Amino acid sequence: MTIRIHRLQHVERDDRCDLYAEIVTNDFRGTFAFERTSTVAGLSLGDPRPDAFLVMLLMHAMKTQQDIWIEEPVDGKLLFHLRGSVQVLLRLCFPELALIRIEAESRKESETIFAPMHIATGFSGGIDSMQLIHRKQVDHQLPSEYAVTMLMHHGVGSVTQEKQYLMNFQHTQKFAEEYELELAGARFQASPFFEGYSFLETHTLRTVAATLSLAPIFKHYLFASGTDLQVGVPSMPSRTLDAANPMLLPLLATRENGFSQFGGEHTRLEKILEVLGNAELAPRINVCARVSHDNSRVLNCGRCFKCFPVLLVAEAIGKIDMLRANFDLDSFRRNKSRCYLNFFNAAFGPRKMQTNRQVAWFISNYASTRFPATIRALMRLLPDPISRSSVEHLLRKLS
Repeated sequence: MTIRIHRLQHVERDDRCDLYAEIVTNDFRGTFAFERTSTVAGLSLGDPRPDAFLVMLLMHAMKTQQDIWIEEPVDGKLLFHLRGSVQVLLRLCFPELALIRIEAESRKESETIFAPMHIATGFSGGIDSMQLIHRKQVDHQLPSEYAVTMLMHHGVGSVTQEKQYLMNFQHTQKFAEEYELELAGARFQASPFFEGYSFLETHTLRTVAATLSLAPIFKHYLFASGTDLQVGVPSMPSRTLDAANPMLLPLLATRENGFSQFGGEHTRLEKILEVLGNAELAPRINVCARVSHDNSRVLNCGRCFKCFPVLLVAEAIGKIDMLRANFDLDSFRRNKSRCYLNFFNAAFGPRKMQTNRQVAWFISNYASTRFPATIRALMRLLPDPISRSSVEHLLRKLS
């Protein structure tokens, strides 16, 4: 069977301009929407385009071995790569996927929309996106195409609770206002099309689809991924799609909109140290996962698997008190013993979380904290997860 994408339309709703299409697959038939918001005009420029829907459906089509037929024309550059190189990269990460055909016409160059020159990035307030903002502030040699002018806050499946999504969106909205940046975003319910895959396995395609639905209002998008390339690239054949981003993102570009990776050359520990060294940005960090305890009195609970490593580093370098406004430090200290158990289990257990290994190594080498003998023995068996010279350079900046 063939997946069909047709009957596209823009629909104005209050302060939104949504993008709709009718989608027919072998197990789904209905109208699908990207709910789009923006502080700049232009979302309804030109005829509605199917590019975002094609990216969203590609992995589902390859998994179910369905070709794709599209009624409206697709950007020629994007279409060329989706028919070939993108599918090959996806199969490298997910060998069970099959190559498929995409039947569509290329959009004429005369239909090109010259988008505003905005440089956008997905922004949650987490370490990766905060490091990008930090670099914009301090790196005077940063090329202009990496100097962000627009934040995008997408709802693509990482947050399932409406309360948490709204809290995160309001945090991003406030940040954009304070730093005089434009704000845009798209939400969609794509879970049926990524069934059988985790969010992290499909993060890139979800985000690019949401961003392409906003195509008329930006020029270039920076993907601030948390994947350390030194660790990620060797793991590409093992279902880590983010590791392929330096190759994958440029292949998802259109004539009008570019995509590229940002920050992959830095480890998560290096990013944490950079952001904590920025007294303006550190009190605005928003990393909390709120997996099972969305009852914190402040923005970050202080004890989840994302909060805890950040606070351990902040404590080690004497910066923890400046996080009092956005982290529940009382909860961090009260639950420290139990959180340490989870932290070390994630670092050295089956998950082998690189962030936790880097933080444990840092504290063991550069703080007065004494870890249990078993942990110290494990760490001696592992190679240094990060360059000592890089860390010491960042510590000199902090002193």
